[in-house]
Amino acid sequence: MIASVPLVAGVLLLGWRPQPTVPVDERAYVATTVAVGGGERAAALQLYAAGQFPGACERFSRAAADNPKSPVWRQDVARCFEAWGRDVLRQNRPEEALLLFRQGLKALPDDPALLKAAGIAAIHGGRPTEALEPLERATATEDDVEVRLLLARLYDQRDQTDLALAHLTALLAREPGHAAARRLLEKIERERRVEAAFQRETTEHFVVKHRAAGGEAVRPVVQALERAWERVGDQLDYHPTERVTIVLYEGVQFHDVTRVHGWVTGLYDGKIRLPLGTGLPSGAALDQLVVHEYAHAAIHELSRGRTPRWLQEGLAQYLEGVRVDPLLRGPGGLTLGGLEALIGDPDPARARVGYDIALWVTEDLVTRGGLASVRTVLMRLGNGDSIAAAMTQVYGMRLAELESQWRNLLGG
Repeated sequence: MIASVPLVAGVLLLGWRPQPTVPVDERAYVATTVAVGGGERAAALQLYAAGQFPGACERFSRAAADNPKSPVWRQDVARCFEAWGRDVLRQNRPEEALLLFRQGLKALPDDPALLKAAGIAAIHGGRPTEALEPLERATATEDDVEVRLLLARLYDQRDQTDLALAHLTALLAREPGHAAARRLLEKIERERRVEAAFQRETTEHFVVKHRAAGGEAVRPVVQALERAWERVGDQLDYHPTERVTIVLYEGVQFHDVTRVHGWVTGLYDGKIRLPLGTGLPSGAALDQLVVHEYAHAAIHELSRGRTPRWLQEGLAQYLEGVRVDPLLRGPGGLTLGGLEALIGDPDPARARVGYDIALWVTEDLVTRGGLASVRTVLMRLGNGDSIAAAMTQVYGMRLAELESQWRNLLGG
């Protein structure tokens, strides 16, 4: 039972870094355009240089409306709304940023920087489907390898393998040594070899892929998935906005494809992956396993992929109904960083200790404020807060203070 989702990390690598009020390249833009316009532009540029984007963009837009055929004015409007949108996105307001980028695109519809920015804002806003169109248009205008990698990941998670491979092929033709693209390509090719003969079943909430011969074994899993959808949705007051994909493997296929530790009985990596046959339990144990993996999907989407692993695993266990051993004791001096490492340890005994402590910490958080408070933490993470900032806002204590209390209690 494990969660591993790289998409958001890829999004955050696309250049959204803290910048000065006017970045160096934008100062150059100001310098080259200031001589072109009159008083209206001079006033707008002063506001722009000071980071007062609403006033600057209003003036640029007014001037462009008076000079609709001027490419310089359109450039003014586009760059102003781009800078304003970046500023708003850094403040974790992706919906507003997307509107601003779209306003800039009205001036320059094929501008690759604005198209890329609109796609990233859509992803940060939890609407990856809306990111596809602007990102595709951006690559048609400017061949950006990071945008292609992001598109490949998006298509892979949507199970549109051919489109993912097309972008990876184009990327690697340009940069053959791109390590992340090469890893994703190898992963997709492994899956294609195993899943070539699989069929798809679509339900109201899920897309289920499995071998046609395994139909009888699949039916209990589908029923368990629907129960998990209701149960986790009631507990978190949240349902994913799109169907979740589940892939069911037979025999050794599960470990051949996922390459996870031998003790792992399920995986969520943007899709839920489960082993059929002897690797899959039945009855209440099946419900627990399915709830656990589906919980990963819901937690991932609610937090937009930003939940630390200790909280992912602790909350997934809590939602499946596992409760902590009251006699549990932890190693002295354990930190949350150490807990992350412990959960991923290849030694199943050590990993089990990590899972138990993650559950204990999550139970403590639920005791302090209920599941509603944990849900608020996830939402704050999704809006861009660090785990430390989210904890302080929700629980009124610094994360370091919480960690100290947990160490004292677990070490008692």
